[in-house]
Amino acid sequence: MTRTIVAVLVALAMAAPASAQIAWDSPPFISPVSPAGVSLFFLSGSGDRLGAMATLRHDAGPVGLGYRLAVTEETDPGDAVLAGGVDISGFLGRGIENSEIDVAWWSGLGVGVGNETVVSVPLGIIAGWSGSSDSGVIFSPYGGGHVALDVASGEGDTVSFSGGIDVGGDIVLSSGWMVRFGATFGDREAIALGLKLPG
Repeated sequence: MTRTIVAVLVALAMAAPASAQIAWDSPPFISPVSPAGVSLFFLSGSGDRLGAMATLRHDAGPVGLGYRLAVTEETDPGDAVLAGGVDISGFLGRGIENSEIDVAWWSGLGVGVGNETVVSVPLGIIAGWSGSSDSGVIFSPYGGGHVALDVASGEGDTVSFSGGIDVGGDIVLSSGWMVRFGATFGDREAIALGLKLPG
């Protein structure tokens, strides 16, 4: 399993970007302990483009379907990019090598619409675990990566692969609020910080 993860990360480092368009799948916010419900995020994409994103999961953990919608600035001033998609995920392994680390896979289908339209099909893996402090704070970090097949239409249709390294974490405070953060580095660069809404 460890060799497979290393091989995927090397492949991500060698992937070529398809487009400057915002990637609907970055950051993925999928982990072995993804919370159910609605989360809202402040988003910063490649080229310092700012925006917002919302995600929805019906079930906790990397099972079932997830949905997301994001809007960011376009590279041209005054223009906006709208991106959204549906993801599906599941466990690859639980308690890897007698540890508390779980590994999950994920994929999906989504589109980004701006100066050009990009349809993306990602495939990724994520490893993560959860721990708690004496004060009752629960911290669930995770990391992995994904590649994506991108079909872009604009001045000329292109089909290519791109990828990124994904990291993130969810922090459940003693008050019950959950702070979520995630980042993707590489071709599909993005950083997001937000909250899971109560309920």
